[in-house]
Amino acid sequence: MKKNISILIVEDEAYSALFLQDALSIEGYDICDTVATGEKAIKAVENKVPDVILMDIHLAGEINGIEAVGQIRLKNKVPVIFISGYRDRELIEKAQKMEPLAFLVKPFDVGELCAKIDSAFPPPPGDEK
Repeated sequence: MKKNISILIVEDEAYSALFLQDALSIEGYDICDTVATGEKAIKAVENKVPDVILMDIHLAGEINGIEAVGQIRLKNKVPVIFISGYRDRELIEKAQKMEPLAFLVKPFDVGELCAKIDSAFPPPPGDEK
């Protein structure tokens, strides 16, 4: 069981969102919300700040994931892991300017994702299991 790490999933592909929600829940993370647009992600963070945001870059709606993170970061410095099906160099460079925990290209290994999340929240001394 994880340390009550809450995750906001921002993914507009229903299958991918459901897969991430199920896989991360099985790993013991708390999925506080799953939304499909950058606009809804901004509102979700205004309502409840998660410990981590898992953000797709290409989203439905008016703004992409990078722009959504830029707006979220004006008020909250919540850690972000970007996910994308694209390896476009310019896109990766724009995402890196947001100083994410990681940038993962789909398809990625859930274990790798969990390791990236856990790296932001090391266990307290004496509680390493």
